[in-house]
Amino acid sequence: MPSCIMQANSSSKRKWITFTLVMLAVVLLFPFKSTVVPSQRVLVTTKDMHPISSALVRQIWQDYSLERYGHEEDLPTDVQGRVTFPARTIRAPLIWRLLGPLASIAGQGVHASFGVHTDMFPLANKDVAISSQIVQRQADEIWYRLEP
Repeated sequence: MPSCIMQANSSSKRKWITFTLVMLAVVLLFPFKSTVVPSQRVLVTTKDMHPISSALVRQIWQDYSLERYGHEEDLPTDVQGRVTFPARTIRAPLIWRLLGPLASIAGQGVHASFGVHTDMFPLANKDVAISSQIVQRQADEIWYRLEP
């Protein structure tokens, strides 16, 4: 086989390997977006369905496989006793999605946690107002009935 053909084969093989390695690096290092917690609607009422306005509702979330620290946000309800929390997203490269749980095990041992953990609850608040109106619960709402 002539040497110029062998050099062309070797050069194209090297280009193919380089291209493959660069694409693999891009896929492993690109920070893909994923939803940790979807958007959530909350309704806060008394036991007899009167809406409570200005009641604080706390949402806590963390993806233990990807994050070291958790997040929390307190939002007040409106006059209808409703509040909507936005979707919570995170960007993380595939390599960290693979290595994150291993780092969690290395750092915390048998106490390591994985995946998404979320919680939501109303907070005690003296400044709430109870409406005389009665509201209807929607099917997609998280509902808290409180004793004023």
